[in-house]
Amino acid sequence: MRITTLALLAPFALVACGGENASQAADANAPLAVVSEGLSTPESVLWDATRNVWYVSNINGSPLGKDDNGYIVRLSADGAKLDSVPFINGADADITLNAPKGMALVGDTLWVADIDAVRAFDVNTGNAVTSLELGAQNATFLNDVAVAGDGTIYITDSGISFNADGSVSHPGKSRVFALVGRNAREAVVLPAQSAANGIAFDAGNNRWLIVGFNSPSVFGWTAGTDSVTVLGSGPGGGDGIVILKDGRALYSSWADSSLYVFENGTSTKLRGGLNAPADIGYDPRRHIVAVPLFTENRVELWQLK
Repeated sequence: MRITTLALLAPFALVACGGENASQAADANAPLAVVSEGLSTPESVLWDATRNVWYVSNINGSPLGKDDNGYIVRLSADGAKLDSVPFINGADADITLNAPKGMALVGDTLWVADIDAVRAFDVNTGNAVTSLELGAQNATFLNDVAVAGDGTIYITDSGISFNADGSVSHPGKSRVFALVGRNAREAVVLPAQSAANGIAFDAGNNRWLIVGFNSPSVFGWTAGTDSVTVLGSGPGGGDGIVILKDGRALYSSWADSSLYVFENGTSTKLRGGLNAPADIGYDPRRHIVAVPLFTENRVELWQLK
């Protein structure tokens, strides 16, 4: 069995963030970088290999709050903050961005899930390109975004909402939308209350992998079919999922604050101690995973070996 480990690549790659990072530099099992400045409820990290930057979506409040104060920041490859103000900012008069979550790149366009809408921005300028509202399809909690080879954009809808007491209800379906042009359609429905979350394309098996926040299952789905299959299970609380360069999957779990490698139906814990690990990003060339810690307002970069 292949074993993947997380380790510190080099102390000089560490981003200075005060005393916390100073102690980590001497730890052989420390992250490459810990980024906290300018982050508020970071939900998703996406690697842009063309521009050599990380994008970090920040909810900056409630995951369902339509307060137009969400934002996206850019980090350098080693985690240094690139902008003095958010690159894309809902606070700007010409930008609408409430609670941004998962992201995907199509050419120069960054697509972002935002509650019941999908918004597109030019990654060269940060300017808004378009917004597609999915309220007519009763979308309630759009979560992750991924792009197929044919250009189809897939968006998961967790179908959840939050009650006044903080408990979670499930007024909507757990499903995946397919977006072609400006037309969105329901592509597949997952088991009730599974809360579809992370989605990634497993090219080696020509299928999509999906994890649910309220399900221990790792689901497989072939585009064009009307159902998912259970490929294996893990601890539950699934959030982000990426495909590693060797073809295995890596996903984050809130259930036990960990990262898991998924291979041949089996989930193997890679690392624990990551509180509220949300939608992870991955740089396949350097084999680095970026983990947004949702409730701790920081992102950690880890070297996979």
